[in-house]
Amino acid sequence: MGDNPNRDDLPSLDEFSERLERLRGEGRQVESQQGSASAWGRAMRISSDLLAGLFVGCLLGLGLDHWLGTKPWFLLAGIALGFAAGLRNMMRTLQQENTPPSED
Repeated sequence: MGDNPNRDDLPSLDEFSERLERLRGEGRQVESQQGSASAWGRAMRISSDLLAGLFVGCLLGLGLDHWLGTKPWFLLAGIALGFAAGLRNMMRTLQQENTPPSED
C-alpha cells in the first residue's frame, strides 16, 4: 500500500513533546512582548489625553488673560477646565478600551 514512512524515521513521542513545548514557550515570549508594547501604547495615549487638556486650557486662559488684562484669573480657570477635560477624555478612552467589540 503506499508511501508509509518507516517508524525509525519518525521522531519519538518524547522528542515531539519536547519540541512542542519549546515552540509553545517561544510563542508565550512573543505574546508577552506584544502585551507590554500595547500596554505602553495605552499608557502613552491616556497620559497624552490629560496633558492635551491641560495644554489647551492653559493656552486659552493665557490668551483670554492677555486679551482682557485679567491676569491670572482666566489662566487658573483654564487650568481647572483643562484638567477636567483631560480627565473626561481619559475616562472615555479607558471605557472604549474595556468595552468588548460588538458583533454586528
